[in-house]
Amino acid sequence: MKSSSESNPESPRTAALLFEFDHLVANMREATLDVLKTIFEDQDLQPLHLSRYALSATPQKVIEQIQTALGIKKGTPKKLADELISGLRMHLETGNIQVSDELRDVIVQAREREMPVYALTALPEGPREILGDRLDLPGLGIEYSAFGNQWEPYPRADAWLKMCKDHELLAPVSLALTTSMAATKAAMTAGVHCVAIPDRFTAFQDFSGCQAVVDSLKEIHLGDVLKQNYASA
Repeated sequence: MKSSSESNPESPRTAALLFEFDHLVANMREATLDVLKTIFEDQDLQPLHLSRYALSATPQKVIEQIQTALGIKKGTPKKLADELISGLRMHLETGNIQVSDELRDVIVQAREREMPVYALTALPEGPREILGDRLDLPGLGIEYSAFGNQWEPYPRADAWLKMCKDHELLAPVSLALTTSMAATKAAMTAGVHCVAIPDRFTAFQDFSGCQAVVDSLKEIHLGDVLKQNYASA
């Protein structure tokens, strides 16, 4: 599968559906908490620990912050970060990862409007390609847009900007499905409108400025949201 770094031979596009693959499909926050519970098996780790200390950090920083928060020292941060990464790779290779029916429906709505669909991901190339083939992302009309240096927690503004530039997208009439305040603010900084779908780790965050904040993807009616985009573009 091609990433956004490769040339795009198609004619210029104007509007697209963009979404955070790592959290809307690969469930990386849930997987991170599960692996951390294994690493720190003698601690009572809760979702709140991830929400407070691990939403905006790479694996080694996650370990450092969790250790500081718990007041413990168990191995070196690098060694434990390697364990975290190994656990996340196993999740990608063997975990129950699916494109939900609700997300499929939003993608169908986009394809009916001839909107290309891009999945932003910071997963390493090997696991993401294997997972993409397993989920048949090309068959769903989904193309990866890779960003960062692997395992980054969310796409920053430059990732959204680069993707729009590489694929000749018009940001104000595109739509991003985001899951955290940081990803949402980054997308909006790049000029992309957002519908936020918080999870149990991010539900408490401030999503002001979004087109909408919904509890479930099934609440998204793309035509209504895009009308708002075109009106404000």
